[in-house]
Amino acid sequence: MRTLRLPYADTRRFSPVVVDYLAGNGGVDELVVHRPDLAGIQEAARQRAFPEGHRAALTDALQRQYHGIKVHQAVADNLLALTDPRSLTVTTGHQLCLFTGPLYLPFKILNVVRLARRLTTVLDRPVVPIFWMATEDHDRDEIDHVWLEGRKVHWPGAAGGPVGRLTTEGLDALVQQACDLLGGAAAAEVRQLLRDCYRPGLTLARSTCLLVNALFGRFGVVCLDGDHPALKQLFAPVMVEELLNQVTHRTVTYANEKIRDRYAEQAHVREINLFHLRAGARSRIVQEDGHFRVLDGGPVFSIDELMEEVRQRPESFSPNVLLRPVYQETILPNIAYVGGGGELAYWLQLRWLFQALGVPMPVVLLRTSAAFITEKHLGQWQAAGLRVEDLFAPLDEVKAMAAARHATFPTDVDRERAALDAVYKGLEQRAAQADPTLRAAVEGRKVKAMKGLDALAKALVRAAKREQDVLMRRIDGVHATLFPGGALQERRDNIMPLLAARGMGLLDTLLDQLDPLDPRFTLLVEA
Repeated sequence: MRTLRLPYADTRRFSPVVVDYLAGNGGVDELVVHRPDLAGIQEAARQRAFPEGHRAALTDALQRQYHGIKVHQAVADNLLALTDPRSLTVTTGHQLCLFTGPLYLPFKILNVVRLARRLTTVLDRPVVPIFWMATEDHDRDEIDHVWLEGRKVHWPGAAGGPVGRLTTEGLDALVQQACDLLGGAAAAEVRQLLRDCYRPGLTLARSTCLLVNALFGRFGVVCLDGDHPALKQLFAPVMVEELLNQVTHRTVTYANEKIRDRYAEQAHVREINLFHLRAGARSRIVQEDGHFRVLDGGPVFSIDELMEEVRQRPESFSPNVLLRPVYQETILPNIAYVGGGGELAYWLQLRWLFQALGVPMPVVLLRTSAAFITEKHLGQWQAAGLRVEDLFAPLDEVKAMAAARHATFPTDVDRERAALDAVYKGLEQRAAQADPTLRAAVEGRKVKAMKGLDALAKALVRAAKREQDVLMRRIDGVHATLFPGGALQERRDNIMPLLAARGMGLLDTLLDQLDPLDPRFTLLVEA
């Protein structure tokens, strides 16, 4: 497998804030503490302190979460390494997508593996890759399906509180559907892996941890479930500050004011950015008439009752998307977070929140964005006279360009447009000499004539596309592999069919190719 790389800006698929962040443009640097490069991470490592009590609570929670799971020696080594007061972490996280969900999730995990390996050497201290499982997320519809071989496999059911607490009831039929779709030399291994990890009687959090351990345990990836009482206890002071003083609302509103003229707001901030957890529900908390009410029919607290609830039962509270990063950095000795473009954008709203709470903000790195393409498809694309960058251009624009290049007749009307423009310029001069009021009439005729010429040019391109029908269908085919269903390949396709066809060694290949410190899109070209 060889790779081709191009700047993210050249793909036209990334938001202005992401492009500016990577380039250091547009004043984005004021929104972060450290630059997203090796020097920035080294600086973060030098400044990172982590309380002994927090480390003890973290390692104890991890030992409990891994109880009963047969781990690879690399995971056991990293669980032990986390007891070392010098050890640090690099983290990525995601929802509990079925069977790892879209391709970008394995890409993220491999990114933190590669980063941890490099930093362990560069910093001369243990750096552990962490996968943060978003077990408290309640958007079931975002994790209840997976695309396999072009087919959507769906797990029916109703939403009901944190998804990590859902049981695997009904997933056996889904696993069988997936197994029926998988083929290839390693299909039997992948089928058995899915059956083992999603067996009846487990929670979705446990199943996800088992799967990540099975796929990435040999790389030392440690899974962490933040839905844990002892870890929430460490976060209790932040929750109190949020409830009493709405610190997230104040600081993120300040950040939003700074970026409003340049970038869109990624995540909406609320007055209270905590949820309350109870059986089958994860509900917002709102302040009304001197009390705190939990929506969706939840309890009502006075301020004293709410503070007592936080003190006695911190596990009953859950941070939202803006406060979750602070929770992560409170319970981990973390120096870098690897996330997608959307994640990066909302992290850029958080500098002053971290500052106000006295929690160190890590380096935020853009995960590697990548796509698979065969040598055959790439050859067909380039034979059409198209560049690699054109893979990301609007399809109609690309097809028009290719059709015009290969048509047996010219489709360009630039010469005629210039001639027409010269004719009407001459008429404007004559009209102005004869009667100045005629100038507007000439201008109107010119506009109409130019529109007619443009319509003829479009008709010529349509004719060229019809003539080059075979070429057009070939371009459609190549484009469809990179953008299945109109979405970027990594945002829809799943890795299980690839592992079934190529074997687990594919993960090692990807680990070698995907570098989060290289700010370029990676095209993975297969024979």
